[in-house]
Amino acid sequence: MRAVPLTDSIGVELQDLDMSKPFGPDEVGVLREAFDTGGVVLVRGQKLADEDQDRFVTTLGELHTFRWGTTVEYLSNVIEDNPSLAGSRRLLFHNDGAYREDVAAGTCLYAQDVSPTSPPTAFANSVRAYENLPEEIKVKIEGLHAYNMFDLNDADAEQKRMRLSDYPEGADLSSVQAAEHPVAITVPHSGRKALFVNEFNTSHIVEYGPDSEEGEELLQTLFAALYDDANVYTHHYENDDLVLFNNRAVQHARTGQVDHNPRTLRRLVLKTLNW
Repeated sequence: MRAVPLTDSIGVELQDLDMSKPFGPDEVGVLREAFDTGGVVLVRGQKLADEDQDRFVTTLGELHTFRWGTTVEYLSNVIEDNPSLAGSRRLLFHNDGAYREDVAAGTCLYAQDVSPTSPPTAFANSVRAYENLPEEIKVKIEGLHAYNMFDLNDADAEQKRMRLSDYPEGADLSSVQAAEHPVAITVPHSGRKALFVNEFNTSHIVEYGPDSEEGEELLQTLFAALYDDANVYTHHYENDDLVLFNNRAVQHARTGQVDHNPRTLRRLVLKTLNW
């Protein structure tokens, strides 16, 4: 197995591996290193059975169980009666589950059937963004917390940033899921710091409050570092591409609308890591 950088700023492509059989200790070590330091792991062009993807991901940890009782979700516009809530519209950059106390460790997408018009997934390196901040900004955000939220009843949620200040005083917030997390977190294993604010779910910085102009200005500074072109890798899917990403080290976004052409990705989420 070889690990080849995807870009200068993010990602690793694994080559010369056979995903139809279990990995040996050396291969597991390469996979863990790629997940920890690359943030995004890509494997191209291998026809995988469900059990092959399952085995690959569980090499790293325990799978999340979705609310419908399985460890699999399909991001698909052709599967009937699909319980997924991912929708078909553009999705802003986010970390999976940032609005929950227990944040997912990672996510894996396998392209079972994708058309050439299928919108790509963009990835932003949250570690690099933090490390490239001016020192005075790093000092300023030390100890600060972000209020991350998602409204299950908001029909336009996919298209905009969730902000508490957009709700009128006394509004019913029973449909809102929210959690507070440090603005800068330490990524497991690597020990490097990463920004943990995103343009989809981060409403405000707790210590400044939801209506603070200074807090909003600081968030916009962090967003500019995160979503700078040099900090982003955009993956255009082909059939049998597998993408695994570290949910604490990178953010991801669906860059466009899903059209009428087939787009089915098999999705697994890592609840925890096992090393």
